[in-house]
Amino acid sequence: MVKANIWDFYAGWYEKLWVQKFVLKPSRRLILKTLETLPSTENILDVGCGIGELCREMSSQFRNSFIVGMDPSAKMIERARNESASGQIDYHNGFLNTLNHGQQFDVIVSTHAFPYMPDKREVLTQLLSKMKPDGRLLLLCANRNNLYDAIWLALVKLTTSTAEYPSVSSIHQMMREAGYKIGRTQRITSHRFVPSVYMVEGILSEIRGNNSQTIIS
Repeated sequence: MVKANIWDFYAGWYEKLWVQKFVLKPSRRLILKTLETLPSTENILDVGCGIGELCREMSSQFRNSFIVGMDPSAKMIERARNESASGQIDYHNGFLNTLNHGQQFDVIVSTHAFPYMPDKREVLTQLLSKMKPDGRLLLLCANRNNLYDAIWLALVKLTTSTAEYPSVSSIHQMMREAGYKIGRTQRITSHRFVPSVYMVEGILSEIRGNNSQTIIS
């Protein structure tokens, strides 16, 4: 099996992977909880939406939101479309260049896709251009913060496509360099053996100074 096509391979049984219970479901819960606190969720973009699990949960919880889900795996998007007939959700196979020119969002979420993006700084810059004033980026992924994380994630790499897992501090730095203000940084609530998985909130603010951060363990 070619590694580049591994996400197409997983699409047929993605919801049955062991990481659903310990990582993916807790990740979605944290995103949904955070969305409840944001000033606007009218337009939401899910980058790396997979089979659309988070998109469907967001559409159920936020009835007035319009959600765009995108993923480079054609099989993932095919399943996402088959699983949902909601007019609230529009799925795209591809990446940011598949969006309508000038389309902007109140919130952009990305769960567990960032490690697989080769040019992370460029992606953060592109996402910033897709955010409305006072928009939010909720970036959630596994992090290589210590030796335990490094060992775990080295094993995970054997079952996925090429990945580079950034530390939380490096995400903060990349976000600041791209022009974000850092908001909340929060770890998912899961079993103790699970390595570091954090959500970092990036804020597009007309006032770019004071790049402070709040870390929630």
